Amino acid sequence: MNKYFMIGLSVAITAFLAINAILLFSDKSIVPKKIYVNEYERTYTSSYTEKLPKEAVTGPLAATEIFIQDSDAIEQWIINEGDYVEAGTELALLNEAESEEQRAIWEAEEDALNDELSEVRTVLRDLESAQSRQSRPTTGSSTNRDTTTTASGDTVELDVNVQLEVEVPQDGSYAAGVAEAEQRIAALETQLAVVEAQLEQNTAKPALISPIEGVVGKIDAGSMPMSIEIYSSEKLFMTYVIEEEWLEVNVDDRVFLHVDGIAQAMPGKVLRKSQLPADNSKWLDAYRALDPVDQNNPIAIYEVLIMTEEPITDAVPYGKTANASIIVNEAADAVALKDAWIFDRYNGTGNVFMLNEEGRAEAVPVTIAFDLDGKAVLSEGVAPGATVIDSEILRQFAFSPQAFLPFPSIQPDIEHAKNTNWRRYVEYLLAR
Repeated sequence: MNKYFMIGLSVAITAFLAINAILLFSDKSIVPKKIYVNEYERTYTSSYTEKLPKEAVTGPLAATEIFIQDSDAIEQWIINEGDYVEAGTELALLNEAESEEQRAIWEAEEDALNDELSEVRTVLRDLESAQSRQSRPTTGSSTNRDTTTTASGDTVELDVNVQLEVEVPQDGSYAAGVAEAEQRIAALETQLAVVEAQLEQNTAKPALISPIEGVVGKIDAGSMPMSIEIYSSEKLFMTYVIEEEWLEVNVDDRVFLHVDGIAQAMPGKVLRKSQLPADNSKWLDAYRALDPVDQNNPIAIYEVLIMTEEPITDAVPYGKTANASIIVNEAADAVALKDAWIFDRYNGTGNVFMLNEEGRAEAVPVTIAFDLDGKAVLSEGVAPGATVIDSEILRQFAFSPQAFLPFPSIQPDIEHAKNTNWRRYVEYLLAR
């Protein structure tokens, strides 16, 4: 009798425990529970900065090219590459017999540039008008390849070839088209200033003159047309970004540059970010040597110009390298959490578990500004001083459970204890 009674009692107790376990711990259980959480932290604010390190090369703020269509027009070069010149400095003596033909070419080029400038300005006005109306796409096209005939009967094609085609989606912004048109106008005005400077010189003593102050960068006397390139005295730093980095960098981003030989970092900002892949140049070749990058798309590399707050002195020559840190993201007085504690993350938003006033682990939405070193920097959602809990175990519950946390412990600072007089300890004990 006692044997069967004990067996039955054991079965009943086991069934009771099993049923209660199912009711308590099953996914559909509605019985309130308390859960022990040992992973939590109190939020605090701090400043966070995400930097993009890049190699940079010192280059000119602007470069002006002067073209000479007639090779016989040059009698003697006066300057060499690397020479400093002022506006109006003679670069080369012109052959008096050939100077009239070269002057005719410059006059024809002046007319072509003025016509081209007028056409591009018309396109710009159309774009600005369409931008204000947000109407249908606007396409402007302006192409000019003029020729002139010299006194000897030879036909010379002028080095004027500027084409502008801007297509803007109907639902898009016209800002890119306007910016491109303004850049073309600036380039045409520069070319026009060069030609006008040559035409204003003294015809009694013909010479090729510099339209600007700067440094002679390159003399190309072996090709047609011959050309001379003059770098402006103002310098900047040039770097390049690949496809993924291009999305991170923006105009006016702050930059800090470290140059060998200069003790302090040079502050600056991003002056321009190119929309087009960079052309082959000695600046790009230098960058590829400094920072070789494997990339799937070989042409997806873009020029970024960095202007310093203070002028770059002669102690930094053209071509000198620098280490640049571009600040692509920054937040002051922001809260940051571990990446793993954020769940249901999508497109800059997510959720975290936070202890509410009732002691429950409540899921709250957050907005993520950017990620940095394994943490998500928040722009909104969690205030400083809140208690945020690891989400891994809490996501198993269909509702917000009550949570209890381990008692926080604070370890005393040994150095502070050593430097504190024993009387302070006595006063503290008595005051309690």
